[in-house]
Amino acid sequence: MPPLSETASPSTAFSPARAYHEASKHRVEGYAPSPGFLDWDSQPSPFRRYRGAPVVALPLITTLTEAPTRPTLAALGHMMELALGLTAWKSLGPDRWSLRANPSSGNLHPTEGYLLLWATDEPDALPPGLYHYAPQDHLLERRASLDTALAAELTAAHPGTWGAVGLSSVVWREEWKYGSRAYRYCQHDLGHALACLGVAAGIVGWRMRLDPRPADATVSACLGLDRIPDRNGAEAEQPDLLALLGSTPDLATPLPWDRIAQGLADWRGEADGPIAPRVRWPEVAAVLSALDKGETTLPATPTVSPSTTFAPFAPRPALIRQRRSAQRMDGKTPMEWTAFERSLSRTLPQTASAPFDLWPWNPALNLLLFVHGVEGLEPGLYLLDRCPKRATDFRAACSAPDLSWSPIPGTDLPLFALRTPLDLRRETSKLSCRQGIAGRGAFSLGMIGALGPVLEEEGDWAYRRLHWEAGMIGQVLYLEAEAAGLRGTGIGCFLDDAVHGLLGLDRGPYAPWATLYHFTIGKALEDSRLSTEPAYTPLSEPRR
Repeated sequence: MPPLSETASPSTAFSPARAYHEASKHRVEGYAPSPGFLDWDSQPSPFRRYRGAPVVALPLITTLTEAPTRPTLAALGHMMELALGLTAWKSLGPDRWSLRANPSSGNLHPTEGYLLLWATDEPDALPPGLYHYAPQDHLLERRASLDTALAAELTAAHPGTWGAVGLSSVVWREEWKYGSRAYRYCQHDLGHALACLGVAAGIVGWRMRLDPRPADATVSACLGLDRIPDRNGAEAEQPDLLALLGSTPDLATPLPWDRIAQGLADWRGEADGPIAPRVRWPEVAAVLSALDKGETTLPATPTVSPSTTFAPFAPRPALIRQRRSAQRMDGKTPMEWTAFERSLSRTLPQTASAPFDLWPWNPALNLLLFVHGVEGLEPGLYLLDRCPKRATDFRAACSAPDLSWSPIPGTDLPLFALRTPLDLRRETSKLSCRQGIAGRGAFSLGMIGALGPVLEEEGDWAYRRLHWEAGMIGQVLYLEAEAAGLRGTGIGCFLDDAVHGLLGLDRGPYAPWATLYHFTIGKALEDSRLSTEPAYTPLSEPRR
């Protein structure tokens, strides 16, 4: 990795986040360091269980008839299934693997989910405590009990909040396959899972609000991740976040997270042990502790985009269960303009619509669009400006002289044509590590984030949350693709600096803007060799 600067000013120092970003870039002259082959003997399991912890079976239901005033087993089961649960099993010959509501790079699933509950409608079945969600069997494992007096105090002080969702990452699951770039992919997956939870909570009639204040050490204590003996030698989980869950969760009154962590007792369960020895990639090892988050303050209310003509984002449960990642595109089916416009509008931050209603920060990512086949729109290069507070700075950073910046008529979207008409199919595939899928859909896009300004304002840890925002955008696009009768897929392999070159953005190590994630939507070609089985039935009770 490049060394940290000892002479640069704090605003331009080659920080750990920047050093990692540079070291994990794919370039025209070579890809980022990664395994030359897959060591199947050390393949990590995508599932974690805490053996010995009391289990709470969650029901499987098709729809929830009404939103409960407090969590019930049925409502929590519905939310967790639609957010982090299995959606199908696939098989090809002797190989069998599961799919989930939350997508993951390489289907490796580094994200682990927890529920920290202090008020429920079924206290006998769900007493206050910390629960780990086990998606393979759709159940909760009670890791610890929460002091009943503290639970009552929290319920009285925060009547619209019943608990919190906690997320963590087992980085080795991605590292095993992707090497140095794995840390990026863990953050993408975290963002996808966060969006899934926000959408699923909305379907149940609840809301989530990500609390940006707790330090990683506090998150770790609240989720029991600092209890090393309980890990039983299994891969470590990196603490990520806590998000309030309730009917009207309010961030204005801080939660006493340290007291909550201290109030957890009667710990149960040990994690499944490791499968084989692990080798940590040096780029990842260097960044894990360097991007540790300390306690922060609540940011100012985000600047959001004006309302559009489309209804709030509210996908049906069936749409969530049918979501898949496309593997190949047909290269010819166009996308209707209305579906394209709606898809982009749903990526804009809005305080009243999931999943971005849970997001406490200002938007920091713009979308660079490679349009191949959208009805009524010339093929070419476009930009969706998602960052109203940074619009002037972004345009000034784009030094390419031939960008037209022409507003698209007939839409409320902050959408601009940059170069049209232009066939970018080959170029787009080349930029996505020569993956044909990027050039054979209706459109693809790159998410370009305000890396420099955000790191300067919030510190190196914010590198993580920039990728979370990218994953959330990707999840919205996944579901919008399904609603349009198409299919989407996230693309984590792209040539970072070559993408910047299209706009004339600075490609150096101190560049203020950076490409963080790619995505594509089109008509998928199905693989007829694959067999599909239900997610849980007949392995568990049928839906009712």
